[in-house]
Amino acid sequence: MRDISRVLRPVLAGAGLLSIVPAASGAQPLVTGTSALSPAVSVVLRWTDWDWDPTIIAGLGLTIAGYLSVAHRFRARPRQVLAFWCGMAVLIVALLSPLHVGSAYLFTIHMVQHMLLLLVAPALLAMAIPPAFLGRLYRQPAVAPVLHFLWSPVASLILFNGVLLIWHLPAMYDLTLRYGWVHALEHVSFVCAGMVFWGVIVSPAPKLVRASYGVRLALVMAADIVNFLLGFGLAFAGRALYLPYVRAPRLWGLTPLDDLHLGGAVMWTMGQMMYAVPMLILLNVLLRREGAGGAQAGAVIDAAGHGPEAPVNSSGPSVSSARP
Repeated sequence: MRDISRVLRPVLAGAGLLSIVPAASGAQPLVTGTSALSPAVSVVLRWTDWDWDPTIIAGLGLTIAGYLSVAHRFRARPRQVLAFWCGMAVLIVALLSPLHVGSAYLFTIHMVQHMLLLLVAPALLAMAIPPAFLGRLYRQPAVAPVLHFLWSPVASLILFNGVLLIWHLPAMYDLTLRYGWVHALEHVSFVCAGMVFWGVIVSPAPKLVRASYGVRLALVMAADIVNFLLGFGLAFAGRALYLPYVRAPRLWGLTPLDDLHLGGAVMWTMGQMMYAVPMLILLNVLLRREGAGGAQAGAVIDAAGHGPEAPVNSSGPSVSSARP
């Protein structure tokens, strides 16, 4: 009961998400390196605190230009183009909005950002890829072996969950908040690994990725379990694990340990909700296929039972003509 209260307490404190209102001064950049900041220092995060990082903006711009070229050349469908723009919108929110600024102060906000970069944006971007473009890549001798290896059930699952777990090791996580280039590498790896994994899940060609719909459902369930275990462990940790958040100015009055617990709960619950969507879709596809297969088999049996009658044997009396 005590452990549950330790998780609920930061959840209630996290209601400060609703109180991000304009203030006299916005959030200040996190001081990196080894200099410690007093826990008494606090900051205010505003809706207007966007981070217009020119490197991120340039990367997003190049991504848009590259996709528009691919979509025009390989005739992407309208729904694929829509999926791309939705994915880009998620990336913009995750990388430029106050969500990105606040991730320097709260582990909780950082976990929301990570969920968007791992579970939402890559899935949408994977759905945006035209099949003809993938076919062209698979015909390239230098690229085909790499795609064939990575774009498979086991490799994609290991890569996806490996990236998630490695970057949440305390030593690796601290590096991402200390060095900007490491943080950028983390985000790029999230999106790339996510596109590989979700590319297997949403692929319109099961033979191409060597994954039936049943296998895809198992992959999503396995990834969900890994995410759940990591979030559960963080939600019930006995001490603060990430030093930069111990030194960071306080936001919304959360202590470092409460922040860690709330962030783990966010990863746990938000991940469960996001994984539930593809699980339900895949389960629906499997049930519809099973129902269609059963109906087809019934039709074959019915046709066999009501086929043309067998010819009557003329050498013997018929049943109707037999008399006692």
